[in-house]
Order: sequence, then structure tokens, then C-alpha cells
Amino acid sequence: MKTRLGKLFWEIAAVLVIIGVIGAVFLSRSDNAVQKAAQKAVEATRLALRQQGFKTDLADFDFSTSAELRAREAILTATSPNRRSEPFHDYPNLMAAIGTNLAIVVWKQNSLKKQYRSWPDDSNELTWEEFRKAINTNQPQIDAACVAILSGPIRFNLDARGGNGILLPHLSMLKNLTQTLGSRTVLDIHDGNKDAAWTNLLASTRLITAWEPEPIEISHLVRFADANLVFNATWQALQMNGWSDEQLARLQQEWESVDFLKNLPETAAFKCASDVAMCQWERKEQRGRQEPLESGPTFSDFLKEALRSPPSIWSELNYRWNRTNYRKHGSWDDEKALLLFYRDRELELRNAVKAPTWAQMRQLPGVMNVILFQFKNHSPMQVRLNLQAMSRRFQMEGSSLLGRAAEAEARRRILITAIALERYRRKYGSYPKTLTDLAPELLKTPLVDFMDGQPLRYRLTDDGHFILYSVGRDCVDDGGKMPSRERQRLPDFRSGSSGAPPKGDIVWPRPASAEEVTTQQKQELKAQEERTMQNE
Repeated sequence: MKTRLGKLFWEIAAVLVIIGVIGAVFLSRSDNAVQKAAQKAVEATRLALRQQGFKTDLADFDFSTSAELRAREAILTATSPNRRSEPFHDYPNLMAAIGTNLAIVVWKQNSLKKQYRSWPDDSNELTWEEFRKAINTNQPQIDAACVAILSGPIRFNLDARGGNGILLPHLSMLKNLTQTLGSRTVLDIHDGNKDAAWTNLLASTRLITAWEPEPIEISHLVRFADANLVFNATWQALQMNGWSDEQLARLQQEWESVDFLKNLPETAAFKCASDVAMCQWERKEQRGRQEPLESGPTFSDFLKEALRSPPSIWSELNYRWNRTNYRKHGSWDDEKALLLFYRDRELELRNAVKAPTWAQMRQLPGVMNVILFQFKNHSPMQVRLNLQAMSRRFQMEGSSLLGRAAEAEARRRILITAIALERYRRKYGSYPKTLTDLAPELLKTPLVDFMDGQPLRYRLTDDGHFILYSVGRDCVDDGGKMPSRERQRLPDFRSGSSGAPPKGDIVWPRPASAEEVTTQQKQELKAQEERTMQNE
């Protein structure tokens, strides 16, 4: 009896093995056919896109620079603070608003304000001597950086093959250097060092105008943020009336040379190449050697795990099947889908940057709404990219690359006009009644507000100054009201909304008088006393 059962068992086992082998051979052949078809589809898609002028691979990008540019980069990099030294957190706010459209002229004050109140006295006061000591810690390196910045264009030597993992250490350095040069400008004006102030102001400006960012979204966003810092530093500097027309004309020329929008479509091309490379890396070397698609625990290990926990068998097999199937087939399908997805995103950016105003730009597809990568089958790439897209929007509080670019462009036009107004005042003794008086002597034509295409809003004030402003990203004229610090509504990804734009205008404010500053200081002192009483 036992012999018959044993014989039957082995006969059944033999049949199952034969069936398994036949099935494996059949599935393997079918598998290979599907894989080859998917590969050919990707190759055909890539060829068609390249014939249309699209970049599809990391090899299409070269971020290397000349020896001259690398030498300049090394000088700028030397300004980065030592990692062992305590970072300086007390850069003053160079656009400290009072009310709706007034700002404090920082260099006229007896002391500065810290960004963070110190413990335990809750003080936010910073003396000029403390500030001077902190800012001049690495003065020789900053002086050398100014010379390098003023000597030519700025680019950074990078390895484009890194794709999504590319290292960008220069971005934090640029922000720190921009803040330092702006602070040094204010400090030099306060100390009466006009020539040094001019050098620092021009150098901080050229960190924006002479830098050609790599086609990566975060690099452009850092440039826009730094441009805002320089906008504020320039406002402080122009409250001093000692600049020559030649200096002001040079500053105006620098800002007239900038185009914040032109190179944005290239960011979609590099992102495409980077994400496509991730699909390719799924099928290639991992950890320096070719990893077999079927690699995993040995058969004996698998049996031990199955005996220990039978329910885990299905989940393990399902995971390994999905993983292997994705690397064989799904990654090819994703690669084709990504090539077409980013083609559409690049075309949207190309169309958007041609728009003459933000009001027209924001009506175009992909500008205000978040377009997620969608694929017919669930894939790891889809999950990864969409999580990244949502994370970026939340970090930017619902804004987008184009929204930030539009704000930078509006500030650029305000800056050019404000500098032209200073040149007019220097020549004629007062500001003009209208911006049309600047043309054609100081401006070819008065610049319009990039946000809505209307003339920049301008009005003279009773104290002989002026207020100049753009209506901002919401395209609503708030009368020159600077935006509050209220947190804006975050994007709703279910509806595709990118969130409400910030309320308020982009303003070149009137400088606050000594009396207005004193009133503000009294109000702040009273608020501090109330906080102290509450904490006791």
C-alpha cells in the first residue's frame, strides 16, 4: 500500500514538474515577446521625440564649465561658513514693513533687530557692533568673491549624469552670499563707506543677473528667492541719495539684461531625462553588479519561511512577481509614458513663457493646476512622482515655478522703474508726476505690470517720496498694500487647484519717517511688556 502511494506521489510530482517546465518555457517566450514589443515602443517614441527637437536622455545635457568658470566657482564656494562654526541667523529684515506701504530704512536706525528673540530676556535687539563683527567674520573671502562676481558670468560645474540625485551644494552658498552682501551693503551705508556699499550692492545684483542656473526647478526657485533679497537690499540702498547717474545706469542695465522666463521649459526636459533614467536603472546595475531579476532567498530558505508562516507565502510571491514583472515590462511602459508626459509639460511651459502677462499665462493648461502623472496601470514611478509633486506644492504653499517666475519678473520691472525714478530725481530735483515722464530719456517706454499688463501703479506722497507697485499674483489692485504674513490656502489636489494666490501687492514702499518708526517701536515695546507679564 505504501509502495503504491509513494509511486503515485512521484508520478503526480513528475507530471507537475513537466507541466511547470512547459508552462515556464511558454511564459518565458511570451514574456520575452512582450518585453521586446515594449522596448521597441520606447525606442520608437524616443526617436520621434528627438526628431521633433526634444531632449530625452541625461547624455543630452552637459553642465560642465570652463576652467575660468570653475576658478570663479571655487572663490565663491570658499565663502561658505565652516561647518564647525555656528551659523549666523541674524540677517536683518531689509523690508521691515510698517502698516500697509511703509518700510523702515534699516541703516538709519540706532540698532538692528534679530530674526529670533534671545532667551531669557526676550530681546530682539542687535547692536551695530555685534552685527559688524558677525558679518565681517570671513571678510577676505567675501571681498575675493565680489571681485570674482564682477569679473564675468557665473555657472557651476555639475555632473548631469546624477539626474534626480544630482548634488547642488552651490544653492545654499548662493543664498548665504546674497544675504551677506545685502547686509554688508546696509552696514557700509550706515558706516559711511559708500564705495564699499556700491561694490556689495552690485555684486549681490550680479549673483542674480550673471548666474545662469542649470535647468532644474529648485535652482530657478532659489534664484527667484535671492532676487527678492536683492530687491529689498536695493530698496535700502536707494534711500541714500549719493549714487551717481553712472552707477544707477549700470544697476538699471543689469536688471534689464535678465530674462527669468526664457529657460524654464528646459527644466521639464531635464526632469524627463532624470525620471526616464530611473526606469532604466531599474533594469540595470544595482550596487555595482548585475542583479538577476529572480534573485532572492534560496529554495531551502523559502521552504523554511513557508513552514514557519504559511500566510506569508502568498504576499512574498505576489511582491516578487510584481517586482520582477515591473522590471521586465512595467518599467518599459512607464518609460514611454514619461517621455510623452514630459513632452506635454515642456510644450505647456513653452507656451506659457510666451504669454505677455501673468493674467494670460494663468489661463493656460498646467499653470495653475497640478497635473499628476497618470498611467493605466499602478506603478512605483507613478506613486513616487505624484508624491514629489504634491510635496513641492505644499512646500511652496500652493505656488508653482511659473507663479514664482511671474513674481520675480514683476519685481524686476519695479526695480528698473525705481532706479529710473532715482535717476530722474537726481537730474531734476524731484520725482516725476507720471511714469511717462521717464521715457524716452531714462526708459525706452514705461514698463507695464507683468501681472495684468496695465501700467505699474505709481503715486507721489506728501513727503516727496513715491509708492510704486504691481498688483501681485492675484491680479487684484489693493492700493499698494504689502501682503500680510497670513498663511494662504493650500492646494487641493483632488480638484487640481494650486491654492489661492497671496493677497496684497508687490510694493516698492515709501520710507517711514523717524516719527513713524518711533511710534512702531513704542507699539512693539508695549507688546513685549504684555508678553512678559503673561509669562510671569
